[in-house]
Amino acid sequence: MRINPIPGVDRPSIWYRRWFIEVLGAVPVVAAAVFTMVRFWRSPDERVFADLALAVVVWVCLFSALKIQIARRQDSKEAPEETHDGLYAAVSVAHAAIKNLIESQSETELDLRATFHRVVPPLDSPQMLQQIIPYIGDGDSAAAGRTFSVNTGITGQAVRNKEPYIMESVAETDGEHRAELVADWGYTSAQAAKIKPGRITAAALPVLDRSGQHVLGVLYLDSSAPLIFSESQSRLMLVAIGDAVGDYVTRRY
Repeated sequence: MRINPIPGVDRPSIWYRRWFIEVLGAVPVVAAAVFTMVRFWRSPDERVFADLALAVVVWVCLFSALKIQIARRQDSKEAPEETHDGLYAAVSVAHAAIKNLIESQSETELDLRATFHRVVPPLDSPQMLQQIIPYIGDGDSAAAGRTFSVNTGITGQAVRNKEPYIMESVAETDGEHRAELVADWGYTSAQAAKIKPGRITAAALPVLDRSGQHVLGVLYLDSSAPLIFSESQSRLMLVAIGDAVGDYVTRRY
């Protein structure tokens, strides 16, 4: 069975854009029409054909311009920010549902953010993950596009073992938490130093293809609040949300 990976956020090279291909196809046609028109114009006896050739040149130019404009619109619809609009909406709903549930249990406002990472092909032997939507719930976070190894963190663990993972640290200082990341989650000290401080709780929910053999991506959530996923109701919500996002992903991509 053919598996379609989730597309990334990098824009395709100009050689693969529809409008550029349309330009390449139009240039020789327009050039041939212009050459024919000029040839006829040089002969007074063939002015009728020259006028016809001029009409052809105008027609070809207008038609080519229309095709190029349509191709540009199609390219814009397949831009990364458009391609993953639906996924952003799905993760936004997941974020809101989990946040509201936990806040109703604790009666305090929750600092929770969520995003989605795709597995970079090949899916049979994944090595890298790529964040493909901005963090929801954190306006200061980096935009989509960053990549990282599947050998680190709970996100990498979820990909390697095809199972959900929850990290709930009880570290009292940021230094202790980073030490835990190195000791328990495969980070180097340099990698741990780059992680946003204070994210002591996290969940990684893998999304598998319909065969259940390949991980397509991971829904990731984290918070600075401790032990927010300890309640059984919160964990059940996580599983249900992960299944819903996974269903959307397998249908969309």
